[in-house]
Amino acid sequence: MKERKDSFRFKIGSLECLVISDGMIRTPGVHKPDDLRPAQIDVMCLLVRTGEHTVLIDAGWGVGSEPNAGKLVQNLQAEGIQCEEIDTIILSHGHPDHIGGITDAEGKLVFPNARYIMSKKEWEFWVSDPDLSQLEVPEESVITTLVAALRRNLTPIKDKLDLIDGETRIMPGIDIIEAPGHTIGHIVPLISSGTEKLLCICDLVQQPLEFERPDLYRAYDMVPEQAMNTRTQILSRFYKPNVLVFACHFSFPGLGHIIQKDGMWFWQPIEVK
Repeated sequence: MKERKDSFRFKIGSLECLVISDGMIRTPGVHKPDDLRPAQIDVMCLLVRTGEHTVLIDAGWGVGSEPNAGKLVQNLQAEGIQCEEIDTIILSHGHPDHIGGITDAEGKLVFPNARYIMSKKEWEFWVSDPDLSQLEVPEESVITTLVAALRRNLTPIKDKLDLIDGETRIMPGIDIIEAPGHTIGHIVPLISSGTEKLLCICDLVQQPLEFERPDLYRAYDMVPEQAMNTRTQILSRFYKPNVLVFACHFSFPGLGHIIQKDGMWFWQPIEVK
């Protein structure tokens, strides 16, 4: 068995990119209608250096209830990257495994110099004391976890937040694409340099099987039909040879390509030596 790694460096054109593991979490989530139950999933973040900015995409689970997660900061430091260097954090959506690392065990901001970018629709949904009773989650504690993450991690950044609406270029080389359904304002970043592109699919797809079965949806999908339609639309747009894909919950390092064969999509991971 190959030793598990915690970081992976690569480039998109002239941009330096780094996959950073936050560890693994247990998930009680299920697929509908097949009721497939993964035991654990990877949680990974992506760091991008544009030359002018150091950008982190999502902040992981953070320290707390999952003993095998919360390793983002130590893995960044192992690569010589300090939390103070990160000036921009893109939050794909408001679930705990994407916002949990914003604060530490004492409730202090982990990335003190960062501004945060989030969908306006997503922010407004979570701060409106939302009714989550429609979620088909298998455990009542999941709802409690979602609400607790909101209060612990989103509230402290309200004065450091830049809200976006619609497809937006936040800086040269980084565009934000709307991908609603998993949550109300779920977004996916597109990294570009020269002719090369990297699509960060975040929770648009959580397991490779979902490429082959676009009819599947997850217990955490807030608007299941919209989530399935969004997945189809975005995959149709980006299954191209020059588009690398980063999937934050696939097996490390979560990099590969979307290929199409006989009218179906498949996941083709890159070879890692």
